[in-house]
Amino acid sequence: MENNIEQNQLLKSRQLLKDDQVEKGLRLADQLIKQNYKVNEIYLVIKKTLIKKKIIDKKPNLFKLEKLINNKDFVCAKYLFSHNLKVYTKSSKALFLAGTVFSELNEIDKAIKFYEMAAKLDPMNIKIRKTVSAFYMSIGDLKKAIYEFNFIKDNNPLDGENHRLLSRSKKYFKENDPHITEMEILRSNSELNKEQRININFALGNIFENLKLYKKSAKYYELANKEQDTRLIYDSKKEKHIVEVIIKNYNVNKIKQLQLVREKNRQLFILGMPRSGTSLVEQIISSHSDVFGGGELPFIENYLLSNRGSIGLRMPKILIEPSKENIEEFHNYYNEAIDLLNYNKKYITDKMPGNFKWIGLIKSAFPNAKIIHVIRDKKDNCFSIYKSYFANDTCSYAYNPKNIVNYFNIYTETMKTWKKIFNDEIYECKYESLVNDFENETQNILEFCDLDWDNNVKNYFDNKRKVLTVSSAQIREKIYNSSINSWMNYKNKLEDYFKELK
Repeated sequence: MENNIEQNQLLKSRQLLKDDQVEKGLRLADQLIKQNYKVNEIYLVIKKTLIKKKIIDKKPNLFKLEKLINNKDFVCAKYLFSHNLKVYTKSSKALFLAGTVFSELNEIDKAIKFYEMAAKLDPMNIKIRKTVSAFYMSIGDLKKAIYEFNFIKDNNPLDGENHRLLSRSKKYFKENDPHITEMEILRSNSELNKEQRININFALGNIFENLKLYKKSAKYYELANKEQDTRLIYDSKKEKHIVEVIIKNYNVNKIKQLQLVREKNRQLFILGMPRSGTSLVEQIISSHSDVFGGGELPFIENYLLSNRGSIGLRMPKILIEPSKENIEEFHNYYNEAIDLLNYNKKYITDKMPGNFKWIGLIKSAFPNAKIIHVIRDKKDNCFSIYKSYFANDTCSYAYNPKNIVNYFNIYTETMKTWKKIFNDEIYECKYESLVNDFENETQNILEFCDLDWDNNVKNYFDNKRKVLTVSSAQIREKIYNSSINSWMNYKNKLEDYFKELK
């Protein structure tokens, strides 16, 4: 059976190469090599393809390697680097680029090797050290991450982001820790720009919360959020309108008409509000031997963005005029995208919290897809958003308590609608149940996903896969319940806002 799957993947790879879809074809070929399937034969195909496409030539070209990475042609870049290994290993830039390539391809050991070689060749290159430090943090090697963060701090003390990341990685045991003092003094430095100051304020808020100095913590959280909120725009009316349009068009009768009849689907969608526990749930599930952890996959958002209309809110046609044809197109697009990540695992996770908006679309295209909705105490959840710095601006509501509550209420009403339509086809995982009764709740999740118990899930904190969310450090720790009712320490600041929560 496995050989049939692999043979089909090889045929698919060859067809993609024939259709001039080089990166896609090589991704599947590369996966087959990792499975030790016809390694010599497939490697020869890869080499011939790269020579034919003039990616490999007689003179190693660093610009070409960089261009492939910028185009996200990571497998092409991997084999170009490997072919010119002797030359490239003499260049810190080439080694740094190789680390990025292998990181993107989730080949963690090789990424570590080449990042460390790059840093050794060019130890004062802050760009390399910043990337390496963030990479260590993403795989849970906090000892190495802290070393790198401290190196950057000593050589570039104004880097606010570095201070914040260091504060997320190390433990602080006393108020007069030298790093705390350093940041408090740095806040008044006239050379510090707004973004650097926002990062430092979030760092101090987090540190003082962990030290149980809640008054000080609240002060810095408030300063950070107020400044961040001034540079972002959140349009609650637009957000509400989009959700209303989707729910109107994906009503129960329409979904029944649209649903595709397909074999058992591979997708495990883990969704909910940010900071609800979705990263923890994915870390646990992806530790199972039959599950590939996909992380926050952009495929649904990418499809919707590339199929927007030309006027008004530019709503994608699949949301305003769903049809069998565009559902089929989306189905194929998404499946092809996840196959390029991993084709042989029983399931693959997609942990994009905001996918709660698209449940009607998801269940139309993948009727048998497993959906795990992670729920957390609403006040704890909103507070956790308020105290977090998000790496991109998509969570524009997250820095104003009023906007957080508004967005949470839209989410709550949306999930009520989907739950009414799909009922027990959506598993509701309560964060508090997972924390207080780990094995029982994990067993329930696995049963919902048609997965047998796997002892690996008990050691989820040892899972070294790359995690790029705010929770990257927290999910490397054993289960703890200190975050339950944590909002109460900020009751005076937030209670009036939270009264509006539905």
